Amino acid sequence: MPQTVTAAESFELPPDSRGSAAAFSRMGYDLETALADLIDNSIDAKAGTVEITLIRDEEGIAALTISDDGRGMTADALREAMQFAGVRERGGKELGVFGLGLKAASFSQCNSLTVLSKSAASVSACRWTVEGISDNWRCERLNGTDAQTAFRQGYSTMRVPRRSGTVVLWERLDRLDVSGDVDEFVSELLAGLELRLGLIFHRYIKRDALKILIGSRDLDGEPGFPRSVRAHDPFAYPRSGRTGYPKRFTAEVPRLGQLTLDAHIWPAMSVQPEFRLGRRNGTPHQGIYIYRNDRLVQAGGWNGVVKDASDAELSLARVAVDLPASAIRDVSVQKSGVQLTAALAQSLRAATAGKTSLTGYLDDARKTYRAGRRQPRADARIPPVPGLGLPAAVRRTLGDKLAPDGFSREIAFEWASLPKSQVFMLVPEDDRILLNRKYRQQILGAGKASATDVPVVKLLLFLLLEAEFDRERFSAQRKAWLKRCNAVLVEAVKRK
Repeated sequence: MPQTVTAAESFELPPDSRGSAAAFSRMGYDLETALADLIDNSIDAKAGTVEITLIRDEEGIAALTISDDGRGMTADALREAMQFAGVRERGGKELGVFGLGLKAASFSQCNSLTVLSKSAASVSACRWTVEGISDNWRCERLNGTDAQTAFRQGYSTMRVPRRSGTVVLWERLDRLDVSGDVDEFVSELLAGLELRLGLIFHRYIKRDALKILIGSRDLDGEPGFPRSVRAHDPFAYPRSGRTGYPKRFTAEVPRLGQLTLDAHIWPAMSVQPEFRLGRRNGTPHQGIYIYRNDRLVQAGGWNGVVKDASDAELSLARVAVDLPASAIRDVSVQKSGVQLTAALAQSLRAATAGKTSLTGYLDDARKTYRAGRRQPRADARIPPVPGLGLPAAVRRTLGDKLAPDGFSREIAFEWASLPKSQVFMLVPEDDRILLNRKYRQQILGAGKASATDVPVVKLLLFLLLEAEFDRERFSAQRKAWLKRCNAVLVEAVKRK
């Protein structure tokens, strides 16, 4: 054992406030994860509804509000909440842990954070800015009358709570740079929020414990119609992909005791939205889904339990793990996932369900995948609908008409570098139609290039090629037909 090194002296060394302000802006949150941290606070405050509103001007996103109907805070409680890493007793059922989420998440996205909270009859409000943090941690308390007005304005379509609630206002956002059409940017942003938040909080939404509304409004105008976030349950398959599953595995973990793992196998060739989760297939979503108090903190990935996290043969394998409150010492919850201690990862690898090992489960998932590859494509019965590359309003309307039950797969349109002999290329395995960027200007004419340009041309191509997406393979005759279509279109484009 080495000898104990004695201290010569001790001294205070507080953090540099200027460096701290810059560090928070580089915390690594994306927008969805930052918002999820704030929704955690709303859930801890017993909110039943959370409303997220993008406030836009002519140039982009001017501000963002997150409002709830939770129990609110008194002036003293708000002051404590605004303190970085404030110490207070937290219940085992709370989602907040270290007292940093509100501030760290907010300053990863904005330069000004205002919190307005109503408890009983009064509204209290405080504001942090990056300048205030740099100026020796100076936090502002806002005027009472102004706070009352701002609190009411923080609720766009949700009824202003009579008794209690909290509004978080982000201003001077520096991570939401808009390039191109603002309407399309907002539409795509809201679609991404709906998917990610619906996944993270799917258990709460599914049991009607939480309602999340998302929408936008003009800086000086009326709010638009909000959309309600629906639950995106990664285990909501219509039937199990293999007899005997799901299986409940158990693992003995040092200090934690027994941990349960619910191992699922999706049906082969699945195309449901809950399987794809916004991607072209389910391969990126295989692995371990870790929950803490019913909140998803990791969506897939194997955490070292499996070496290759992108193995297509394991795309049907998903494992649900519910962490006990005591696991916080063994699990580091980060912005983008969970870090397990080496001991915990080793314990998971050794998990068993009766005589079945975790390795046996993975082998079963691979066998199910391989057997499915020998069957006809299951998605031939899933109607294709126009997807990315068209204006959001057009996509919604066509989706309602072509797939009224909401069960569909989207065909994306992209401009790409193709041979001169092609105006388009069909990529059925990825559900894409590529357009030749060499001919973009001729097709646009006087129009402006954007992510959603030439919608009529794209829709006509979709109608021309719709049936091709259900083919397992292309015959020589179909290939010749596609070649003739391209030849005709090339001649038409050249003559413009």
